[in-house]
Amino acid sequence: MIFSKEEIILEYTVEKCPKCEKLNQRDFSDGDVLFNSSSKCTFCDSVTIIEKIYGEIL
Repeated sequence: MIFSKEEIILEYTVEKCPKCEKLNQRDFSDGDVLFNSSSKCTFCDSVTIIEKIYGEIL
């Protein structure tokens, strides 16, 4: 093929705080599992839960 393109996929994880309902998007890292506890919320120090994992094709 003359015009072959290699797809670049950016992977993201969305975390949600159950206490203050704030969303935080960050880069996906190995070991991320849906509905698992993740990190501390930067607004209220509660533990966030992974709500969504997705990828975007460039």
